[in-house]
Amino acid sequence: MKRLILLIPLLSAAAAAQVTCTLASLKGTYAVSYMGWLSVVEGSTTTTYPGTILGVISIGWDGKLSGGDAVAGFGPVVDYDIAGTVELKSDCTGTLHIKSQPRTGGQSETEVHRFVYNESKKTMYVAMVDLGPGVYPAIPDPSVREIGVKPED
Repeated sequence: MKRLILLIPLLSAAAAAQVTCTLASLKGTYAVSYMGWLSVVEGSTTTTYPGTILGVISIGWDGKLSGGDAVAGFGPVVDYDIAGTVELKSDCTGTLHIKSQPRTGGQSETEVHRFVYNESKKTMYVAMVDLGPGVYPAIPDPSVREIGVKPED
């Protein structure tokens, strides 16, 4: 019986040390900065371009995101309005489902990004996984891997 009683506080301490993320953890406004390479398939030809994305997104209590960004790399810089949702697991990993609409009109794009949230740094480390038909993320610049830093509330 003594072993069982001693084991309970140890198990409780181990459980308390685990990080648990909720949507409340993510609520806030983030600076967005991506730098890397995108491959575009045009017919039977694949071309890889350098690309940069800068912007701001806000994530609400309900997991909805909004904001805007500017994308450079395929020609003139294009400004986008952003909407979407966030899925977050308790282990601080998740998925961003983003719909980007060019501000000048045109076809909207649906994107999927996966991330790991660092609670202590208030930072999301993101990998683009789906940018829509014919556009594929290539190797990102290893020095820039974060979607941004959440300012202190």
